[in-house]
Amino acid sequence: MRRVGFTVRRYAVKGQVTTKQMKRRSEVTIAASMDIGSYTARLLVAKLKDGNSIEPIVRERIYTRVGEDKCFLQTGTLSDEAQLRIIQALKRLHAQALQYGVEETFIAATGVIRKASNNKELALRVYKETGLELEIISGYQEAILTAKAVLSALSDLEPPLVVFDLGGGTTEFFCQEKRPQKRYVFSLPVGAAVLTRLFFTNDPPSANEITAAQKAIREILHEIPCRVYAAKQQGAVIGTGGTVTSIAAMSRNLSLKDLKPERLNGIRISASQIREIFDRIKQLESSQRSRLPGLDRSRADVIIAGTLCVLLILDQLQASQLTVSLSDILEGLLINRITGKNNA
Repeated sequence: MRRVGFTVRRYAVKGQVTTKQMKRRSEVTIAASMDIGSYTARLLVAKLKDGNSIEPIVRERIYTRVGEDKCFLQTGTLSDEAQLRIIQALKRLHAQALQYGVEETFIAATGVIRKASNNKELALRVYKETGLELEIISGYQEAILTAKAVLSALSDLEPPLVVFDLGGGTTEFFCQEKRPQKRYVFSLPVGAAVLTRLFFTNDPPSANEITAAQKAIREILHEIPCRVYAAKQQGAVIGTGGTVTSIAAMSRNLSLKDLKPERLNGIRISASQIREIFDRIKQLESSQRSRLPGLDRSRADVIIAGTLCVLLILDQLQASQLTVSLSDILEGLLINRITGKNNA
């Protein structure tokens, strides 16, 4: 079994209570985690209670769309403008976190930042301009952290199972067989934003564009080890990420304010229901999709590609339904803090 070390860095801002001082006063820590990905920068502020539980206080996201940066697409490096968007998002999210008395913060950079050839320069610039330390993590680490959160939130699920995190530029997979130490962890270069950019020029996309995207997705998903979906057939497939939670919200007619773990975690949606949602939204223009209940208007342009990807993942895994988790890498970062286990 492959093992990976994941280092999280902590900082104390002047005027804040240190962790040691806090522990003398209370058994509750206020902590924050951030995920800086291809499409969004996200924040979770939570109470870490008695060293073994997470109580979310607030979630926030900012759409940065750095995966669409022309400089990155042409040269593999993030432009100054894209870096500035990341830094501005971090500053805004950090300022919001401090309003809740956050004492520890954990930040992971994923997606295109992981791929960018100048990501170390970005991390240094972030530190110089904000005092925050950006940890650039691998796809393997991202999948492990996500799985920790999902399996903690949905503790009734047992192997065999598959957890996937569909993002803007990549999708991470964690596949656990019944045998305790037998698992497969990998990241594939397929995501809602990159698929939209590569294949959809019309709004709504044409039938030919959807067919081309479907063919490309299938080719990438064929990289999933055959043993994964052969062993999975009697287990659960759990999805997380913005597309998955949007599908869940649309299937239940939930509003954006209802998108909370207690409302979404564990929802089961059949593949046929997801197909019905896809068949409906693929005919709508972006302006029409943006008015759908449960769909953030900033996600309206990528939801068709994302939903198509979810359908094809289920098909590849021979799964008839999807289990939803709002809990993801943000909770995973905090679970690492609670357990003190930085190895997978």
